[in-house]
Amino acid sequence: MSFRSSFSLPLSLLLGAAIHLDWHLARHEHDGRSLGWDAHWLLAIPIFAVAAWRIARRWPDHPWRPAALTVALGILLGQVIEPLAEIIHYQATLADELEPARLTAFALFKVTGLLTMGATLLLLRRKARGAT
Repeated sequence: MSFRSSFSLPLSLLLGAAIHLDWHLARHEHDGRSLGWDAHWLLAIPIFAVAAWRIARRWPDHPWRPAALTVALGILLGQVIEPLAEIIHYQATLADELEPARLTAFALFKVTGLLTMGATLLLLRRKARGAT
C-alpha cells in the first residue's frame, strides 16, 4: 500500500477546516468571527463519525492506519499550518496563536473526535462481522 493510498486527503481537509471552525465557535472574543460556545466540542461528534464511516467504507479490513494518518494530516492543517498562515498574513504573534484558550478548545475537540472515531470504527467493524 502506497503512502498516498493510505489516507484520505478530502477527509483531512474536512478535519482541518473543522478544527479551525471549532476555534471560531469556542473563542469568546466579540469580533464578529466568534460565538463563545462552551459546547463547541460537540461539533466533533458528527464530523469524526462521518469521517470514520467513510474510512471504514474505503478500507474495510484495516481502517486504523488510514484513520490515524487522515486525522494526523487534518491536525497538521488545522492546528499548525492554519495558525502559521495567520501569523504570516495577519502579522499575529506565536503567543496569539498558541494562547491557552485555543489549545484547550483544540484538546476538547480532538479528544471528543478521536473517541467518536474510535467508537464508530469499532461499531462498524462489529456490524460488518455480524453481517457476514
